[in-house]
Amino acid sequence: MNTTKNIIHLQDITKTFNTGEVPFTALKNITLDIQKGEFLGITGKSGAGKTTLLNMIAGVDNATSGEILFQSSESSLPIHALSEDQLAQWRGENIGIIYQSFELMPTLNLVKNVMLPPDFLGTYRPTTSKKHALELLDLVEIADHAYKIPAHISGGQKQRVAIARALVNDPQIIIADEPTGNLDSVTAETIFQIFEKLVAQGKTVVMVTHDESFAPRFSRHLRITDGVVSEAKGTKITKVTDEVLGTEKKGRKAKEGETPAVILRGVDKVYETPAGDFVALESVDLQLDYGQFISIVGKSGCGKSTLLNMITGIDHPTGGEVLVDNKDIYSMKKSERALWRGNNLGVVFQFFQLLPTLTLLENIMLPMDYCNLYSSKERPKRAMELLTMVGLEEQADKFPTAVSSGQQQGAAIARALATDPSIIVADEPTGNLDSKSANNILNLFERLAEEGKTVIIVTHDSSITRRTDQTIILSDGEIINQAIARALPLLSHTQMMIATHQAEHKSVSADSVILEKGKEVEHFFMIKSGAVDIIVKEKRGKEVPLAQLGAGQFFGETELTLGGGAIAEVRGASEGAELALLPKKIFNELINDSSLTRSSLEEVANSRKSENKKRKTDR
Repeated sequence: MNTTKNIIHLQDITKTFNTGEVPFTALKNITLDIQKGEFLGITGKSGAGKTTLLNMIAGVDNATSGEILFQSSESSLPIHALSEDQLAQWRGENIGIIYQSFELMPTLNLVKNVMLPPDFLGTYRPTTSKKHALELLDLVEIADHAYKIPAHISGGQKQRVAIARALVNDPQIIIADEPTGNLDSVTAETIFQIFEKLVAQGKTVVMVTHDESFAPRFSRHLRITDGVVSEAKGTKITKVTDEVLGTEKKGRKAKEGETPAVILRGVDKVYETPAGDFVALESVDLQLDYGQFISIVGKSGCGKSTLLNMITGIDHPTGGEVLVDNKDIYSMKKSERALWRGNNLGVVFQFFQLLPTLTLLENIMLPMDYCNLYSSKERPKRAMELLTMVGLEEQADKFPTAVSSGQQQGAAIARALATDPSIIVADEPTGNLDSKSANNILNLFERLAEEGKTVIIVTHDSSITRRTDQTIILSDGEIINQAIARALPLLSHTQMMIATHQAEHKSVSADSVILEKGKEVEHFFMIKSGAVDIIVKEKRGKEVPLAQLGAGQFFGETELTLGGGAIAEVRGASEGAELALLPKKIFNELINDSSLTRSSLEEVANSRKSENKKRKTDR
């Protein structure tokens, strides 16, 4: 046993619970070393023994047999032999525990919640403890909400507070029990990046999760089955290559002179709360075109639903202008806006909102009746056509409770199309569906966009964004620059917003030189639209096109990450290009704080440098 690298050693640990006549063995003869500074992931099905194993490591429960040793530079401490008081003291000094359910005190603000552990341990100091708590809230990117109570923040924000609290005594080991289990995928990614940052600082993180998709991100992955632990063979992390980044899916382009579906200009939304004003949206500028399938993503509490409410006229902006089909919808009276919404927008909810006492056919006829569209004879025919479109014609006379969740959502979409609206707005429409039903819904949305409708979907599922023509990412009420999100997708949303604020913007015409070969590169270049040509010169001076990069791609990373002058000349292509530029200093700061981004860009840089060298050799 190597005591210089191990921080926890479990030897032949067995845990048996006496439940009823037959004892239940939750852990069976487990021998395990946990190393200093590793990110250890433990996966397994419900009831496999994951939480029981964590309880052994944290000294929360006693093993039936076996030894648990805590390794320090001075000695080896037998955890299994400590008294309850000794265990509590040891945990407070060495272990930070994060639970799935946050466990925050509802009557205390976030700062005081973080300060609780030192208070219990008797190390509380009013000034220094508060300062340290604020520093930790800043580390987990929630310092702006420091004086709110838990009820006024989102689930993802509560989990970040729980992480800050777990760190308050500077523990060597962080134990996280399903910390992302109640979170959306975007927020879960933020939590995961915080753990990676802690590991980079030398902390040991042990995380239990049922989500196998996290496996490639752990430095070591164990799988537990029926109380037995085995080493799991992981897969490599997907690197951000040119193929992964690529360009976004191309939908129907707006025709020249065509009115956009939606325009937001300088939209703000501020809510007054007992804790003070809460800014839900800030200076949002946005254009959405017809014939596009558009996704809106972001962490819980970032403003997604508020943005939808602005577009649909359900809520009123504090400032700014909202135009839908070139109409200022907030110049209308509330009753006029409701009728306009019924005629022009189809709204799909996560929980279907079908009336339980009406059949599917009757549910779909409701909007036609409300908006006084179609004659009473035409309405059943129109409703049946819509049910047929979503594959529910045979369920027409059934009540919502008599069909599946996927079928209910299909009926809800058919109802949203009842008045033939030009814009479909869907708030988490696949959130409660199995993968097959969700895929059917997405296929339908894609078909509607191809037919010229604008489909706007709010989602927590990042995989859906691969199928949409445009992705809007919100962070704390602001929209992240799309060129940055596409070029640097592994940055946290907070980092993306920093880049959005720091980015410079430049228009280049055809054949204009952006980079000269051999010259120092001072920016990381991201292509918003148009294209650029990569040019190399042969010995005789002949110019040879090496590649063309389009929207969503980038250049300058080779020189910024590997050093040296520009490896080729870069010019505007025939159509010119719109670029977003990150200054070298800001670029380096961001990728130094994101090891995944740095390694991904270095892989792209090495690949491009090798390709450039190969082409020179071939000539």
